[in-house]
Amino acid sequence: MTIKEKLSALRAIMERESLDAYIISGTDPHNSEYLPAAWKQRQWISGFTGSFGTVVVLKNEAGLWTDTRYFIQAEKQLKDSGIQMHKLRVPEAVDYPEWLATNLPEGSRVGLDSFCISVCDMKNLQETLTPKQITVVEKTDLLGEIWLDRPSLPDAQLFLVPAATAGKSANEKITMIREKLQAAHADYMLFSCLDEIAWLYNVRCNDIIYNPVAISYAVVGKAKAWLFIKNTKVSREIASQLSQEGIEIRDYHHLFLFLEELDKNSVFTVDSATLNYAVYHKLFTEFQVKEQESPIVLAKAIKNPIEVEGFRKACIKDSVALTKFFYWVERNIGNHLTEISVSEQLSAFRAQNDGYAEDSFANISAYGANAALPHYSAIPGEDAELQPRGFYLIDSGGQYTHGTTDITRTVPLGELTRLEKEDYTTVLKGMIALSRCIFPKGTKGCNIDAIARQPLWQTCRNYGHGTGHGIGFFLNVHEGPQAIRQELKNQDVVPGMVTSDEPGLYREGSHGIRHENMILCIPVSKNEFGEWYGFETLTLCYFDTSALLLDLLSEDEKKWLNDYHKTVYEKTAPYLTPEEAQWLAEKTKPVL
Repeated sequence: MTIKEKLSALRAIMERESLDAYIISGTDPHNSEYLPAAWKQRQWISGFTGSFGTVVVLKNEAGLWTDTRYFIQAEKQLKDSGIQMHKLRVPEAVDYPEWLATNLPEGSRVGLDSFCISVCDMKNLQETLTPKQITVVEKTDLLGEIWLDRPSLPDAQLFLVPAATAGKSANEKITMIREKLQAAHADYMLFSCLDEIAWLYNVRCNDIIYNPVAISYAVVGKAKAWLFIKNTKVSREIASQLSQEGIEIRDYHHLFLFLEELDKNSVFTVDSATLNYAVYHKLFTEFQVKEQESPIVLAKAIKNPIEVEGFRKACIKDSVALTKFFYWVERNIGNHLTEISVSEQLSAFRAQNDGYAEDSFANISAYGANAALPHYSAIPGEDAELQPRGFYLIDSGGQYTHGTTDITRTVPLGELTRLEKEDYTTVLKGMIALSRCIFPKGTKGCNIDAIARQPLWQTCRNYGHGTGHGIGFFLNVHEGPQAIRQELKNQDVVPGMVTSDEPGLYREGSHGIRHENMILCIPVSKNEFGEWYGFETLTLCYFDTSALLLDLLSEDEKKWLNDYHKTVYEKTAPYLTPEEAQWLAEKTKPVL
């Protein structure tokens, strides 16, 4: 079916159900960013492959709401589809609830799958539409009637992360949750976010590509804990080990049956920002419900010393793979390398490392003008061939059993223009500035975002995405609660948090540049003015200094770069061939 045929079929169902609009949220019952194939509903109905966006279908029009990362990509993928792009995170942006309130007449009915929208988003939608006498109608997934070849839920097997690797046992983490339960005067805490459940019970799985999580729910009570998961995914051995940690296995589809067994005077705590509305509504109608942010979000973000050491080991392995990769690219440029072929080669180099599980996201492998799309995705048969000129950008990462990595490097393949070198140098100045910054306790990510942007702003340049996101421990490459971006996120940056540092610059039709390292927040000092924090750079990989305009770098910036390159060489060279090590020595020699 074409996109237009799918929209037509959906509109026929909407007519039958007396719906004036239907919302496709683009997430799953677990508020996931990356989805198993069965819940890639937004992609199926629209053809848009980005990781963020909401589709709304009306009788005579349809729209996709997405943010600055995907404007160029969405414009291309939605062409001639009958779906119009609506831009978010720009001045005067209008999100879909407000748009519906303005464009639908009173008495309209808006349908959605309540399993695939969070409580927070549902309440916002209702509060926006109800004053206009527009009704929100909870429906099961209407796409199921027309998506005839829809994939089934995955059957990957559950496995455990040893406490010696995780730094804490599942039982210790459950005890922390019970302390939070007691403080909240509640009986049960229900979790639906897959990475939170994986962290809590020290379990991992391969249900979602690049994200080692299992499709599941979890409930922790005062005396027992439960994992709701497809039974065939849990071996007897794993079930026995979980039982020793006080965790009982129940079937994924039996959550509501389990709730029926409980005392109706019980008190639940839930995170309404992430819990789906269908489960929330079930709880709300039968129990007392208290809403609070999941305590796992912050606990998971503050890495313990064992996790931090795992990250350091993963970054050394990543450095080895990336050094071998760039050495290989430099020696094979001109031999019909394409964006996809080189991306596959990088994944192959990573796979040679002990402890490698999979990539942490789909590589963004972009040559020349394609790199001007921050989340570019090369298409087989249409991917560009690398030429001995201009820039090549590769944003990639690995899932290791002891840590997750996320790194971007932009490298010259040959002759560069003065403008390309200016852009390259300016972006690196921004990345170095954030790496070196010191800030007081209580600082939010938005307070330091401008530090990375200042070198660009000084030359009237900018980028439209955030500067940094949290990174999980052998978990999702994107995690909260911290974020370094211009918008306020009410979360302090605190020691133990691992965050990306990735300013960029994108010139549509010409080139794109992004430099990205992972940085660990650490305590720096304490004096009469308060407590002070800074960052330790975890990522190890050279920056190609041949693309720099050295006169634009300060002496302090040159010192940071030289010190960093000295560390990169010392920690990477022992794992390289003599030829590779000599090549890296040239790449990391001091700049003057």
